[in-house]
Amino acid sequence: MESALHSPAIQTLIIVLVSAISDALWRWPKAYHPLTLIRYLSETMAGRVCPKNREPASQHLISGTLGALLLIVPFAVLLANLISLAEYPWFFEALIVLTLLDFGHDRTYYKHVIRAVAGRKKMLARDRAAQFMARDTDRLTDIGIAKACIEALLLRFYYLYCGVLFWFILVGPITALCYRLLILISWQWHPKRPGFSLFAKPARVAARLMAIPAFVFGFLTIAMVTNPLRATRGFVTSAAGDLTSRLLAAFGAAMGFLLGGPAIYHGVTYRHQRVGGKREVRFSDMTYSYRAILRAMMLFISVCTLLLLSIWRLG
Repeated sequence: MESALHSPAIQTLIIVLVSAISDALWRWPKAYHPLTLIRYLSETMAGRVCPKNREPASQHLISGTLGALLLIVPFAVLLANLISLAEYPWFFEALIVLTLLDFGHDRTYYKHVIRAVAGRKKMLARDRAAQFMARDTDRLTDIGIAKACIEALLLRFYYLYCGVLFWFILVGPITALCYRLLILISWQWHPKRPGFSLFAKPARVAARLMAIPAFVFGFLTIAMVTNPLRATRGFVTSAAGDLTSRLLAAFGAAMGFLLGGPAIYHGVTYRHQRVGGKREVRFSDMTYSYRAILRAMMLFISVCTLLLLSIWRLG
């Protein structure tokens, strides 16, 4: 038993399970969460280094690249040195993963929206929805609120849950940290914010590239817990060709409702393709979608557990 606990695969498995259970049962207060500090620093950084619109495109790209590196590299180097010097590095690795795996807050906001919509409190529902999405929510209808929340929760499952655990298991906590900070910065410097389209591009491209493996495994788990055939057909035959739209199309097709369509960011309407099933989203779909994502989370953790146990046995 003692030799098993010294195995890297078993230590990784324990960290994954503890982090997943903590994410399910406990909420780190937002005001004291370490990532809140990074959000504040990234916003302050953008205010200082984001060029004006009249500056050339190269200046925006250079500033965005250097700004993201200045936010990520010091934290990564500091924590890497701390882990290398620690007598029990697994403790700090577990603390890092527990910090990065903050998907529980989004599920809590989602449930608040469900209760607000059920109670016909549209203003409250819009306010709660705005807590975990970048789009404007002040003009959303009940159907619009439901659809936007389903899309946001699904994509955050891919980015925040699958992505963080994938990179931690594959490479380690520092890579997972860099990935999570890239996601945070790319969302904080949203490209649809006025003046941020080029400035945010380096962080956004890097985050998207690192998220591709998580998208693959996340899609497989979502398909398995919903309807594999319809999900695959929706992904392949999506009217929109970008990866995000295909993931929405797969989930919408598997669940039977439409996703995508117009979205408002900072007062500007962006008309995206409508993808997925054949009918409009209903209020009950919010609950069904939430349950499907919970099943996908449990399946993802189960697969990770089996993989790590297999590695331990083969080792």
